[in-house]
Amino acid sequence: MDSRENEEFTNHLRGAVAKAEKLKYRPTAFKRMLDEHGGFETVNRVLASGKPSDGFTKLWELGHLELTCEAIIVETKWRRHFDANLLAKAEKLLGEMRYPFKRFEDAAATVPEPLEASEDSESTEGRGPDLDEQASEPLSGPSMRINAFFKEVLNAPVANVRWSWGAVDERSRSVFLRLWRMDIADLEGSQVIRVLGNRNTKRPGWNERVRHLELIRGGYRAYGVVCDKDSPEAGVIRDFDRDSLLRLGRVIDRDGMAYLEIAGIAPVDTIALPRDSAGTVASDLREVDEAEVSPTTRAALVDARLGQGRFRRELLRRWNGACAVTGCCVGAVLRASHCKPWSKSDNHERLDSNNGLMLSANLDALFDAGLISFDETGKMLVSDVLSTREQDELGLPARLLRTPGAKLAGYLNYHRRHVFQGSGRLRAEGT
Repeated sequence: MDSRENEEFTNHLRGAVAKAEKLKYRPTAFKRMLDEHGGFETVNRVLASGKPSDGFTKLWELGHLELTCEAIIVETKWRRHFDANLLAKAEKLLGEMRYPFKRFEDAAATVPEPLEASEDSESTEGRGPDLDEQASEPLSGPSMRINAFFKEVLNAPVANVRWSWGAVDERSRSVFLRLWRMDIADLEGSQVIRVLGNRNTKRPGWNERVRHLELIRGGYRAYGVVCDKDSPEAGVIRDFDRDSLLRLGRVIDRDGMAYLEIAGIAPVDTIALPRDSAGTVASDLREVDEAEVSPTTRAALVDARLGQGRFRRELLRRWNGACAVTGCCVGAVLRASHCKPWSKSDNHERLDSNNGLMLSANLDALFDAGLISFDETGKMLVSDVLSTREQDELGLPARLLRTPGAKLAGYLNYHRRHVFQGSGRLRAEGT
């Protein structure tokens, strides 16, 4: 980025700051950095850690992630000036916050393509599923369209409603792929499904599928949403399975094609767990506001949903003002976590401090996503979605500082059965 471009980029960021200030947010430190270092260096400094800055968190709370540095470098022409590692960090943060970002390089590709191949277009061989719908309001039940299914049920909204072939839930490290039922076959003595063919298409969905396969090879869980069409030549999804997904295993490369081994069938309700997001919290708070409860109970429920009030105070008392695992006493990073999720709890369980753990922010995120859990003795279970290297980086496993009581153990049992992401392993502490 030359000096002229940097000045233009800096002014673009100042414009975003002005919009943030209209929302009653004053990013004083960020403005000072812009004045001292300019836009390019400021963004590199802010995003270097890959963790959400205070500004990112505040703009998320305000519902305006489009004003963050992350969204600006991903979605605007300035994208080409930043390295792939920084862009990946930005997209990861935006994805974790369920922000439906659109990469600038893909902006021109959002025009709908013909759903049926013409004589001079690419053949259907190697093509991923085509879009079967325009952007629309989500539908429920048997009429729910596939994009709404990804967003509302799988908690993995597609990156682009026109051409995406799948989506990723970063919190559970799961990849969900749209696949054709007719691509199921037998290969090497296993039942497989073709997920990518020889490249004879210029559509952006192909590149997205390659990235998704890289995640799967790197350890992400893989699931297939099975779609049906009327003939091999058709490009339109006639229907799809809303009740179960294919649980997919290893990637098999053969003759220029990529296949995924079918490891089994997974009912949707065992996979699609509700995730906290700004929209989910707002919806839960509206539910509390409409509930027929006393004003005192309503206030307590609101506080509990936000991890505050009596629920938080009692958890701090139970765990001596510290994280139940690490002993960290820094209040700014402590989170009041529900073991049995809010959406599955009644009002008594939502307020019951036995249904909670005081955890530091990183452990809270892992616990909420079902990547860790605890057994009845307090030992930590770690999902096999996390590699040994990643466990070491996170300081896992560890154990609760004391053995759970009977009531907490009951809630933890629910967490292991309904929230924890599949099989786990107990590694001896220190190994």
